[in-house]
Amino acid sequence: IMIGTGTALADDPTLTARHEDGSLYADQPLRVVVGRRDLPAQARIHAYSHDDVGDGQAVLPPCQLRTGDVAEALSELHTAGVRRVLLEGGPRLASAMWRAGCVEEVVAYLAPALLGSGAAAVGDLGITTMVDTARLDITEVTQIGPDVRITAHPRPTPQED
Repeated sequence: IMIGTGTALADDPTLTARHEDGSLYADQPLRVVVGRRDLPAQARIHAYSHDDVGDGQAVLPPCQLRTGDVAEALSELHTAGVRRVLLEGGPRLASAMWRAGCVEEVVAYLAPALLGSGAAAVGDLGITTMVDTARLDITEVTQIGPDVRITAHPRPTPQED
């Protein structure tokens, strides 16, 4: 599971997989932070150890890839044996992954709430006209409590057909 340093610093996430009761799953994802900025030692991403999941299961320490280049980050992960990445956050990282053509699936959650302003989920995609709009094909819509999860795949552009 991957985030940018801006998201790590702003949101202070743990990036752990949890049961509904908040306890940790025994198998945890590799937690990856991409970016050059340092993370504070007290950041919650550093908080978990094997004792938190029990049964001797290890929670790997977070991996920080000190680069601003998506291709370089993905290359490092590929060398380490990682073949799929769940990009959790960072508008700059999300838009860089999109512009690099690295997005295979988009999973978006819609809550029945309006914020009015705040940080965007995705940064500049380099799209300046309606003709160039990034289109998605919706493959699944699921209601989860009051929220809606939408799964979609990028639609090929006419040049890619």
